[in-house]
Amino acid sequence: MNTTTTATVDTATTNLIITMLAEGSPVWFVAGMVNLRSHDVYVIGRAAGYPDKAKLRRAVWAQKNRTRELQAA
Repeated sequence: MNTTTTATVDTATTNLIITMLAEGSPVWFVAGMVNLRSHDVYVIGRAAGYPDKAKLRRAVWAQKNRTRELQAA
C-alpha cells in the first residue's frame, strides 16, 4: 500500500484552511493562499468534513469556542 505524506501544518494554518473552505473558496485557491499543494489542502479539509460546508462551519465554530474556553481559564 502506498502512503502519501502530507505537509505538517501548524494549527493556525489548519484553521485558516478550514475557514476558507467553509466560506466557499475552492481548494486550488486555498492552496495558493497558504502555499501548499492542493492535495494537502484537500486532505486537511476532508478531515474537517469537506465538502460539507455545514460540517466545516461547525469545525470552525468549535475551534473558536475551545480557544475562548482556554483563554477564560
